Amino acid sequence: MADPPVPQVSLSDLGPMSRIGSGGQGTVFALAEDPGLVYKEYAPRFVDDVDVATLGRFVRLASGDAGPDAAALVHLAAWPTAIVRKGGVVRGFLMPRVPDQYTVRLRLPAGPATVLAQVQYLLNSDRYLRSCGLALDERLRLELLRDTGEALATFHRLGICVGDLSPNNLLFSLTERPRCYFLDCDAMRLDGDSVLAQAETPEWHVPVREGEQESEELATPATDAYKFGLLAVRLFAGDQQVRDPAAAGTRLRGAVRDLAGRSLSADPEERPPPERWIGVLDAAIARAPASVPAPPEPEPEPEPVRVAAPQTAPAVVFPAPVRQRRPVNRGWWWGFAPVLAILVGVTFGLLDGNGGNGGSNTPVGNRPAAVAPYTYGPLTRPSYGIVPRLPVELPSVRLSDYPWLREPTPRISVLCLATDVEVGAGLNRNTARVRQAIEPVQDFACSLAREDQESGFSGRGGSAPDATQRARFAKLASKGSFKTARIIGVRTGPNGETQVNVVFQPFGAGARADCWRSRLSLAKTADGYGVSALTAPATASCG
Repeated sequence: MADPPVPQVSLSDLGPMSRIGSGGQGTVFALAEDPGLVYKEYAPRFVDDVDVATLGRFVRLASGDAGPDAAALVHLAAWPTAIVRKGGVVRGFLMPRVPDQYTVRLRLPAGPATVLAQVQYLLNSDRYLRSCGLALDERLRLELLRDTGEALATFHRLGICVGDLSPNNLLFSLTERPRCYFLDCDAMRLDGDSVLAQAETPEWHVPVREGEQESEELATPATDAYKFGLLAVRLFAGDQQVRDPAAAGTRLRGAVRDLAGRSLSADPEERPPPERWIGVLDAAIARAPASVPAPPEPEPEPEPVRVAAPQTAPAVVFPAPVRQRRPVNRGWWWGFAPVLAILVGVTFGLLDGNGGNGGSNTPVGNRPAAVAPYTYGPLTRPSYGIVPRLPVELPSVRLSDYPWLREPTPRISVLCLATDVEVGAGLNRNTARVRQAIEPVQDFACSLAREDQESGFSGRGGSAPDATQRARFAKLASKGSFKTARIIGVRTGPNGETQVNVVFQPFGAGARADCWRSRLSLAKTADGYGVSALTAPATASCG
């Protein structure tokens, strides 16, 4: 059974809209014809960086893939519910409008106003809260923590990590449960994949462990656990910068304080998961007073609120695409032709190590592939197969193009040379970034079928792959030679490198779950681009 189509609409079908907000990645619009939805449109500089396949998986999750948790997902977060295209290009997505219970009426210096109830307002002193008219007691703080922890536990069951968990992206309710509501869900991570590069809000970053040069991987259950502990400390301390549970004084006490301290451990393994908090918080809520005192009149000269500014990934300028050194999408017969020519040449003395006598070596470029038009219903999947016509002219070949043939015990793999590189639906094959990814993906797929597997890596900064990377490579290689490597997403990673989501289809694989998916990080090498790292392979649908 094929996966259900991804809900999507054309921008022109949304009707009149009005701008209601903007951020680092785009602008949010209210829809006149559907007040329950809003449209987030990515800023032009981010459109090409959107991982379309991952965004589609986000949308599909809310449409039923999450099972019993699907309704809870939409209830807890402004989750993407439909992709929006303009001229076939993904420009943004639809999501629910923030429910009214997650707005609050505040007394601000410019006058009373109803605003989104961002948690950043709560992370200030009692004096500031009184001046704004916010009535916040111990019970409400505990209930907000409890409901946020339960939401994080739900996300983690679904393979979702919040990543940029901060007071900018979290709302509170003073009137209804659950007390929490999440924003900027497309910045989260689903099964290790992100729609855009991960970023962290200043003062909400995970610290670097002593003796290490880089912080731990972003958007994992462990980083969510750390930032949840940070939220607990700052919520009770009334401060947006402290990291020590002692700063909260006696407000944060007992088992709750112990959990907060362990969550802020530099060792990810020592941090308790959010679900571990729920029973402890339930017990603390049962002991807390049930009423909230009325706020007194505002005091003169209220303290200004400290608002953490969002951080966006830096713009990345990509180099021009490198020359294709090997034809792609030619079918198995084209990959076998150079091997046949070499074997015949070696047998009859027609080839030498410098390319033979007078033979030319004209590179063969990629044939343009016909891409099926987009339809706003089920996505049509274009086919990039090319049917050979006979007679076939064999290309000229130099042994220097195939150095592995000169090894003492060469392993000639027809299946390796036969691996096609396809470009999935939703991606434009003719863009520079996609063209740039095709050759290293095919080189990587070829190396999976060879004995010298480490040649499949260029290494980060020129260094050799570590044991973890070699184990991931070996796991993928153990699945056999691959008929197809399909690129389903291209995006910019946190370090500025290009990351390519690829589905590898073994020979004889079915249509449902016989394929393997991994994200390949590309690095610049002397010969062009190569794979520097890959994520752990996971099963994926071949369709």
